[in-house]
Formats: sequence, structure tokens, C-alpha cells
Amino acid sequence: MTANNELDHDFNCGSMKISLKNFKETNSKSTCLTKKILNIPWNFVVSESEGTLKFKLSCNENSANTMWNCQAEIDILIGSSNTESGNIKRCDNMPSQKVFDYKNRFIEGVLNVGTEPFKKDDMEIEVRLKMNRIYGYRKRKIINYLIEHPRFSNGIVLIDGRHIHINKQILGMHSKFFYNLFFGEFKEKDKKITEIQGVGYNEFLLFLDFIHPTGRRIEERFVEDLMELADLFLADRVMDCCEEFLIKADSLDVVKRLIWAEKFSLCGLMDHSLNSLKTMEQFIRLKKSEDYYEMSDEIKSSLLERATQLHKQRNLHNI
Repeated sequence: MTANNELDHDFNCGSMKISLKNFKETNSKSTCLTKKILNIPWNFVVSESEGTLKFKLSCNENSANTMWNCQAEIDILIGSSNTESGNIKRCDNMPSQKVFDYKNRFIEGVLNVGTEPFKKDDMEIEVRLKMNRIYGYRKRKIINYLIEHPRFSNGIVLIDGRHIHINKQILGMHSKFFYNLFFGEFKEKDKKITEIQGVGYNEFLLFLDFIHPTGRRIEERFVEDLMELADLFLADRVMDCCEEFLIKADSLDVVKRLIWAEKFSLCGLMDHSLNSLKTMEQFIRLKKSEDYYEMSDEIKSSLLERATQLHKQRNLHNI
């Protein structure tokens, strides 16, 4: 695969990075990461067995569909989380290209880390993928905000020293913040380049995907970041989409949903989360959540009221 910054500019590329700190933090012998690249789900697992590191890279593993395949270039890099070390080793036992389909959904092997024992707390394993051909999957529309589109772009946002080409009308239509910035009585409305501070570069690109017709779907891994920007930029429709997603995301921890519902004033999510608690056993399990002690007194008061309602309903049922 080509230069390291290719992943920033080629939308057929993607990467997944696993830190072996997870082994120590979770007392586990394996760790995994899942990500969609060009709408195709990938799963990357790194495990340890008898002092040897192994990997498994899966493509579309849980799909019942047999009418798909993709050809990808694969590069696995082994490095240190210590940025000062700068040591990166390329796994040299990888095929340069691999075709995945319903019969060949994964590849696996041993990660060559050299003769010296690896330091689990310091290692990072990154897999880089470049899709060369896809069949049977409709690609999500990709908008490249890094280049100027003469018929589309009419402004530049500067974040972390990098230019992002935008359409002021589209931003203003979806965000009260940008409407006031570009069309209100602010000096920025006449500037070609507008700097936005306190916002991450990748997070802003994510936000742009949800105010443009890209068809991108919300995922648990970034929904909180998206809500932070929707709240900051007063983008009500984006926040509504996040709330709708969270109401349907029953696998997500109830405590976390309650905290987000209060933080972002999501009344529908708050009602849904409280009403989803139907047994006293569920209330007992709430205390086992790692986020339990982050709940405010107001949330705990609402939980107490909900528990009281259930207790009264149970007593009426027993009469």
C-alpha cells in the first residue's frame, strides 16, 4: 500500500488499530474492533496464545447474502503506542491482495513481532485496507470535503490547521450556529476562510456527512461525538436523528442513554429509557453499570419515581 497519509485522501481506504493495552485492562487474551469501510463490515481480532500473537481479519462475516465479493489490499503494521519510539514493523507474511466472498470471509495468521518478547502494554496493531473492487454492495456516496468543487463549494472552514471546503448555504440551512455565522452580523460572513476552534477535524467531517445526502448511518461508536457537534452547532435535525437511533439501540446501556438524554435534553429518549425498565431486577442491574455513578441526582430521582410506579402497579395486580 502507498504512503501513510493515503488513508486521509483515498475514500476506498480504511484502517483499524488495536492497542494491546486492552489485554491488561480487561484481563483478556484477545481484543477486537469492528468497522464499516465503504458500507462493508470488517472485524479485526488480535489474540495471544502461548506468547504468540495471532490475528483474524473478517469481511462481512455475518451476512447471509452469497452474492457479493470484494478485492482488497491488506497491510498490517506493528508499532508502539509511544510516539517517540517511531518503530513500525510491517507484517511480511501477508498476501498483497485478497478476494473475500461468502466462501472466503476471513484470513488469519501469526503476527511476526521479532525474536524479542513483545511488550503488550506498549504495542499497537493496525490493519490498513484498500478496496480495489466491490461487487454486490451499493457504495455509500462519498463527498470529498478536502478539495474545492467549483459548482458546490463557496467557503473554507479551517480546523486544526487543515482546510475543509464547504457550502455556506447547506451549513446555514441545517445549523443555526452557521446561519448566524455566515448570514448574520458577523465579520466571518465576508471571509473566504473561517477558523473553528475547539472542534476536532475528523469529528467535523463526520458532522458534514450528516447534513449532506451521503446516506451514512449513525453508529454507536460515534453517536456521542455527533451529538456533541449537533448540540454545539444547534443542528436540530442531526440531534433528532441521533435520538431516533438511540431509542432503537436497545443493546446500548440504559444508564448511558439516560445520561445522554439529560445532557442533550432528549425528552423522547428519556421517556423511552425509563419506560424500558419494567422489573426490579433491571433496577438492580443498573448499579453494575460502569457509568452508574456519573448519573445526576435528577436522573436517580426519576428512576426512584419509576420504581415506585412499578411497585404500585404490582400491588394493584395482586389485589
